[in-house]
Formats: sequence, C-alpha cells, structure tokens
Amino acid sequence: MTHALAGLPMFRGVRLDDVPASRRRHPAGRVLCTQGDPADQLIVLLEGRVKAARLTAEGRELVLGIYDPPVAFDKTALLTGDRHRATLTAVTPVEVASVPREAVLRLIATEPAVSARLLVTLARAVRDLDERLADVALSDVPTRVARWLVRHAVPSGRIPLPGGQAGLGAQIGATRVSVNRALRGLERRGLIAIGDREVTVRDLAALSGLAGV
Repeated sequence: MTHALAGLPMFRGVRLDDVPASRRRHPAGRVLCTQGDPADQLIVLLEGRVKAARLTAEGRELVLGIYDPPVAFDKTALLTGDRHRATLTAVTPVEVASVPREAVLRLIATEPAVSARLLVTLARAVRDLDERLADVALSDVPTRVARWLVRHAVPSGRIPLPGGQAGLGAQIGATRVSVNRALRGLERRGLIAIGDREVTVRDLAALSGLAGV
C-alpha cells in the first residue's frame, strides 16, 4: 500500500509505513463519493479514470475534470474539515486508496516535506483557477476551445473530450452548442478533426497562435 501512496508528489520520499490506508477496486460507473459528503478520507486514485462533477442549482452537471492516476482528490476540503465539493465517479474500472483525515493531518504536522509540497499543489490549483476565470471573462468561446486543446495536446494529436462536447463546455464555461460551433469552425480551417468524443489536432502551431499561447 505505502509504495502506491508514495507515487503522489506530496508523499514522495516520506516514510509511510505507519500510515493506515485501505485499498479497493470499483467497477465503471461506481460513485466514489457524493458532493456534500464529509471529506473525512483522502481519496487517492491508483488505477483507472475518475470524473469529478458538480450539480448546478438548475440540476445541470458541471464536469470539473477527468483524472488519471496518481491523484488525490479534495485536499482543501480535507484540510478544512469541509465537505466534498464534487461527486467522483469511476469512468473505467478503478482502484483507489483511502487514508483517514487524521493520518493525513498527522503527516503534515510531522513531515515538513509533505506540508511544503502540499502548499505548492494548492498554489498551482489557485493559479489554474485564476487562468480559467480569466479565460471566461476575457476570451470568446473559439479562443477558449483552442486554448483548452493546446493545453491538453499530446504527441498523438488525439485528445479525448471529458464528457463529450458538453463536458468540454462545462470546463471552459460555455454551452455545448457554442463549443460545437467553435470546433466546427476549427475543423473547417483544417486545424483539427472532430471524432467520436475526441478531437485530433492537425496543426498545433496554428492552433497555438489562435489560442494566444
């Protein structure tokens, strides 16, 4: 168990022999925690993919992200004794570890390296949130779509869309219709090709120029 947790940046190089943790496998579709549940465990994804989503006041699902391992969820809520800010659902069969909140707080108090790395992680999360808010406030939808694609570009060019076009829209603060219109425009210009719940980047340099990256 401890070697799996050691894959997380916040725990790297720290002795974890005495850290209590449980490890379980879940099928695709299983809800790991629900928005509003007490964050009394650190949930760590070891294998598979997990979707984090919130429900709006109108009952619409807002996809916050699709995550690959290793990743620990809701660290802020865990630290403050708050509740989970999102519902976590297994997209594929997954394996997760759960660490009691008290054990995590004890590590933070006794291991300076853990607290320092946690501060860096939280600072990056704040920076990313600031960038997303600036995108929504200052950029039109085609620019936001292009910027998202550039940020998630991979050597193969094929980028899965989290939750399809609606999920991408939720991440960048746009409707599915406006995302579809933006993607079609990029496709007509030869910058991308639209597939089944994925986009293939054809011209990353031109797309980066459009995104202002």
